[in-house]
Amino acid sequence: MIKTMFYTFFRTKHQEENANNDQLLPQEIDIRPITPYPWDITKTLSPHEVWYGGKLQLPMLYIEATILRHIPDVMYLAHMSIIGHFDVKVNDLDTNTVHTLSFWKDIHEDNFATSETWIEEFVKRRSLVAGMVIGMYWDFNVNMLCFSVLE
Repeated sequence: MIKTMFYTFFRTKHQEENANNDQLLPQEIDIRPITPYPWDITKTLSPHEVWYGGKLQLPMLYIEATILRHIPDVMYLAHMSIIGHFDVKVNDLDTNTVHTLSFWKDIHEDNFATSETWIEEFVKRRSLVAGMVIGMYWDFNVNMLCFSVLE
C-alpha cells in the first residue's frame, strides 16, 4: 500500500457541534494501487517474434476474448474459417502514439499473426528484444487496442 497525506476540508458533525475551529491537520492514509486497465493479453516475446522476418502470434482464444467480440464483421470471418485479415488501431501507451496492426488468420492455424508492420512499428521503433513482456487490452472508450512494455 502507498502512504500519502490527506487533508479534509469538511468538518465532522462532532467538530461542528463543539464549535471546534482548530486548523485542519493532515491524516496519513493508505491508498491501494489499482490498475485502471487490466492487461487482457500478456506475452513474453520469443526470438522468433523479434527477428527481422518475425511475426507476433497470438492464440485464437486471446483474439476472440479481446478483439473479435468487439468487431462483429471480423467475428463472422473468423468463425467461417476463411483466410482473412483485419486491421486494428493500436495505442502505444508508453510513447502515446497510434499505429495500425494487421492480424491474419490462416485456415490451417489456430492463431492470428501480425503482418510486417509489427516489426517496423513496434520491434524496431521500441527496440524490443526476446524476453521482454508486453501487455495489451481493448480500450472501449476509443475502440482500439492498447499496448505497453511491462518488463
